[in-house]
Amino acid sequence: MSTSHESATARGEARHALPGLPMMLLKAVPTMIRRKGPESEPEDITFHFSVDPIEQAHLLRYHNAFQGFSSDIPLTYLYLIAQRAHLAAMLDERFPWPILGMVHVANKMVLSAPILKKTPFQLKVHIRMPERAATRKRVRPIYEVLFYQEGTLRAQCISTYQVGAGEPPLKGRKRSIPAPDLTDYEHTALWQMSSELGRSYANLSGDYNPIHLHPWLSRWFGFERPIIHGMYSVAYAQAELERHLNADVTTMDISFRRPLILPAEAAFHYRCNNDHGELMVTDAKAQRAYLDGTFVIKNNKKDNS
Repeated sequence: MSTSHESATARGEARHALPGLPMMLLKAVPTMIRRKGPESEPEDITFHFSVDPIEQAHLLRYHNAFQGFSSDIPLTYLYLIAQRAHLAAMLDERFPWPILGMVHVANKMVLSAPILKKTPFQLKVHIRMPERAATRKRVRPIYEVLFYQEGTLRAQCISTYQVGAGEPPLKGRKRSIPAPDLTDYEHTALWQMSSELGRSYANLSGDYNPIHLHPWLSRWFGFERPIIHGMYSVAYAQAELERHLNADVTTMDISFRRPLILPAEAAFHYRCNNDHGELMVTDAKAQRAYLDGTFVIKNNKKDNS
């Protein structure tokens, strides 16, 4: 199979081992001081990384944190690798904005071929810069991570981030948003989400963004209390879907509508027609949506090797 990824070395594009998160997080702190945004239109950035095979003990911890997965390697687990690639790319001097406080606003993940459990990954990471990034107030770069094993594209993750965390709305600019339409949705679970959840998921995922950890840290970025990681809720949703539908989720396309501030109660809803469906996470009274999106399932599962 011929791919653009396979020709990366021939074009002279270096492939580096993907660093671990702890050291990268320490390097992210100085970007709060050094980076003030682009002075001119920033250019897209592309990287190639190699990644060790999945660590089975960590994968087991992930399964234990979200009871219900039928997938051996859940789609959302791959995001933990993708977020490391995001951070490694953002540490490059060509990335113009501070890293801490970046807010995840949308995420799409697609499984293209079975993941090989004992095989390393090769990643291609492309950060697409938005037009007029130097002047727009709400800037949203898009990160695409392609997962290859043995020269075959196995999965892709497309993430949209917003530069700068939660800003309070201007006075007089608040708008009333109607309650979400849950016609034909099934209500499957009420999630009890404690104040400690952000820190416990940070320990599992490696994502120690301050907006998730402690009130006095999250206040620096416009939140009165910590908010839960968006991908925690997506992983929880995948586990619920797989438990109820007895099938593997192979695609998830999610929009994060508003931050879920801890502690909280959240309700999970879904509807499914054949192998396609929609999902939503709301507050306990279903008056406002925290996230929504679509998913695809696959029933004819095969063993990974």
